[in-house]
Amino acid sequence: MMDKGARCCSLRLISKLVLILFVQGSAPSLSHYGGRNYLDEDKYSPGFLTLGQKYSIALGSTVVLPCKINETERSAQYVLAWKRGIAVLTAGTIKVTVNPRIRLMPMVQSQPGYNLEIQDVHIGDAGDYICQIGTMEVKEIVHTLEVLVPAKIDYISPAHQVDVHKGARVRLECRGSGNPMPRIIWSRRNKLLPTGDANLTESVFEMSHVNRHSSGHYLCTADNRVGQPDTREVAVNVLHVPEIEIEQQTVHSGVGHEAQLTCIVHAEPMANVVWLKEMTEVDTSTKHHSQQAHGNKHSLIIRNVSRFDFGNYTCQASNLLGTDRGTLHLNGLPSICHFDSPIISNDRDQYNVTWSVESYSPIEEYRLFFRLQSPTRHALDNHIFSHSEFATYGSGGYNPGNYFGDDLWESVSIPHLVDNIDGVYGRGMYHHNPYGYQPEVIHRASFQLRNLRSGSNYEARVQARNSHGWNQLSSILHFSTRTEEKEQEPSAQPAVHGFSLLDKSRLIFGSGANSSYFHKTSYLCALTLGLIVSTFVKMTTF
Repeated sequence: MMDKGARCCSLRLISKLVLILFVQGSAPSLSHYGGRNYLDEDKYSPGFLTLGQKYSIALGSTVVLPCKINETERSAQYVLAWKRGIAVLTAGTIKVTVNPRIRLMPMVQSQPGYNLEIQDVHIGDAGDYICQIGTMEVKEIVHTLEVLVPAKIDYISPAHQVDVHKGARVRLECRGSGNPMPRIIWSRRNKLLPTGDANLTESVFEMSHVNRHSSGHYLCTADNRVGQPDTREVAVNVLHVPEIEIEQQTVHSGVGHEAQLTCIVHAEPMANVVWLKEMTEVDTSTKHHSQQAHGNKHSLIIRNVSRFDFGNYTCQASNLLGTDRGTLHLNGLPSICHFDSPIISNDRDQYNVTWSVESYSPIEEYRLFFRLQSPTRHALDNHIFSHSEFATYGSGGYNPGNYFGDDLWESVSIPHLVDNIDGVYGRGMYHHNPYGYQPEVIHRASFQLRNLRSGSNYEARVQARNSHGWNQLSSILHFSTRTEEKEQEPSAQPAVHGFSLLDKSRLIFGSGANSSYFHKTSYLCALTLGLIVSTFVKMTTF
């Protein structure tokens, strides 16, 4: 049993020991000891093989503070202790502290364990921990424990939601805590911020002169990369009069078909939407008319459209702050034609123009306009035609002298339903469906332009007419003819027979706009010439 003097001496040694919690680094290599675990000059005095370090440990984790010494012949005569400040945690193998989360690590391979373990680390566990050996000269190492605390939002204003009027100023503030101190990041759910940024790192976010685009759910996120970030949400509602967007200004339909008129309504608070036709409210409780709403999209459905349903409609939205209106037009006209031709012709002097158009009624006629593209154009002095005046159309043929504004165009009128043989119009060839009108919504047509300049750039536009009238002109098609002839494939017939009789007449007499009146005569001449040539060939061959 240890006498009183020895106990006092041990206590004095323990009181000089200091522990530190976190160590990073490596112990000295045993090769420095010549294959032994202690130095020759330290044969009787134990020393530390562990260096003092700083440990950064997340809140609630477990940490082990190492303290390894080299064993000497007199190691048993020395006491190793763990201290925190002046408080003794352990002395030798005896645990002094009553903290149940602290313990000495167990013995490993018959060697005493001196590592200190702290479980479920608390914020109050942060500080310096000292591992101390009581010798003639006190030896110790110090570990520093830093407790990392996940970010937490302590304050946010407004707390949940704010309602403001259009044009007002909004101030959002958010503060957080944690170790290390977190960054405060503002963002908006499923949208960019009104500034155009995905997020902003600042505790206060302000918006001046808010509008409906400022509404949304704003997110404050506190993040210090310890554990999961903390996020809170603030809903900003901007109160404003309804604002209407028209999805499609002009809606095309046909008698017996269904039409859907749609407007998009933005309003806070929610608006009441009604539909008007020629300023008279439409009864949407009937089988003929009904109203649908999906989110902010409001639609008027008209079933079994009649001619009386065509006209102007108004989408009217109202709330406590005001009213807004949007106008739509329902008609039976064809939609605008769309070209689907290649931009470069396969020939030097011909081009096949093709287009499609949507119409719920049969197409009765097309008007095709074209011109040679030129950097400079001659203006027609003091005369500007409207779209209904620029075309002279009849049974066929080109009509020079047509104008869009002050630019000269050539035009051709093309009936949609003709005989089942390709129709010839001046310099053009019209291709159509030989089976007549098909009850389809999409209609397609083409026209072969002839006698064009080789290696030249042209422009074309087209419009269509059904029983309800003419549609708007299409956008301009830009196309080019080839500079050189394509290589001709070998023909099975002699070269003299390479043209049809109609082609021979065009070859001899031309087929331009100023020579169309020669067609009948040229055809007869070509027929006679063909017979003569054929007879001559047979006689010479014979």
